[in-house]
Amino acid sequence: MKAALLALALVACGPADEKGVVLWHAYTGLERTALETTAAQWNTAHPDNQVVLVAVPYDSFADKLTSAIPRGNGPDLFIYPHDRIGDWADAGTIEPIEFWVDDARADRFDEQAIGAMAYRGSLWGLPLSVKSLALYTRTDIVPTAPETTDELVALAPAMKAKSGFALAYANVDLYGHAPWLHGFGGRVMDDDGNLAINSREAADAMTFARKLVADGIAPADAQTPLVASLFNEGKAATVMSGPWFVTDIGKNVPWEVHTLPVVSATGKRAAPFLGAEGVIMSAHAKDKQAAFAVMDALTSDAAAIVRARTARQVVANVHAYDDPDVAKDPALRAFRAQLEHTVPMPKAGAMRMVWTPYKTALGEVLAGRAQPAEALLGVESEVAQYVSHMAPRKPAAKKAKP
Repeated sequence: MKAALLALALVACGPADEKGVVLWHAYTGLERTALETTAAQWNTAHPDNQVVLVAVPYDSFADKLTSAIPRGNGPDLFIYPHDRIGDWADAGTIEPIEFWVDDARADRFDEQAIGAMAYRGSLWGLPLSVKSLALYTRTDIVPTAPETTDELVALAPAMKAKSGFALAYANVDLYGHAPWLHGFGGRVMDDDGNLAINSREAADAMTFARKLVADGIAPADAQTPLVASLFNEGKAATVMSGPWFVTDIGKNVPWEVHTLPVVSATGKRAAPFLGAEGVIMSAHAKDKQAAFAVMDALTSDAAAIVRARTARQVVANVHAYDDPDVAKDPALRAFRAQLEHTVPMPKAGAMRMVWTPYKTALGEVLAGRAQPAEALLGVESEVAQYVSHMAPRKPAAKKAKP
């Protein structure tokens, strides 16, 4: 096993294969199967422009890209979430692709999804899939999904009677907390990329999250294994999670997915972060025209249908949902509906500095050891200090040319 991992590391960090378009990815399981299927279809039809897939462990993926591409040792293309686009675009690591993207190509994607791949006036990738949180319900406990947080909270007494919870979710993480943050009107950054962490709305969201724990409506510090266990055992009536949670649900558990409820205190829909995963081109791609042709094929409607059917990805291509098999998948429909109530995850490099301090503050507030306003002020001050030491942003990249 160690030898195999070493060989993979050498391939992933070595020079790109001169005979093909090299694409790095971190897919496993059915997502990898779907990608391999669409790549094989392309290779059969294009013997002179083969795509070479290289699997790279996700934990080391970003660091390998950041290190390898500037040295000319990285891939021509890679698949990654949109949140690092700002860093890589400013560093000149990735290639803007709007030159090749006409209206017909752009229109096949969900507006939020392709918008997530844009940064500072340029387009930096084509979206494959989108991910957000939504509300899972146990239909044997909750026949009708709660439309508001008041209705969600109303499930608590019956669940407490059997030592359970109305809701389970990863409440200490900012990603899990984001639906409440946005539902109360708070933000992490404003439209110009400036920090907006310390606000009354954000404090109200933390107060709400604390009340869920203090009143026994949701468990404290519920990580993924606990959330799945509670749901499968009937100890959680609902769960707030993403498409990946489907694989954690027991075979005999009756469930559905629904749009997150309206926050009763504000009248706003709880809105999770939107993450878009896309195919991105290296600034050092050997043949950029050939690389874009592969990008175009792998993000086509036909390829999206394969990914939606095989891996149940919430694909970014709007026309894929016209396919009968995709259209009848209730989970995919629900997550697509949730997209209307999401907030794209900020792409600015400063966002990477937010996660850990925010998690620490959330943990302190949920445990009752800190007040929301004080905790948020501390987070913003800490992140601002980190940001002040970051290198200034480079001028916007020029548009790509053939």
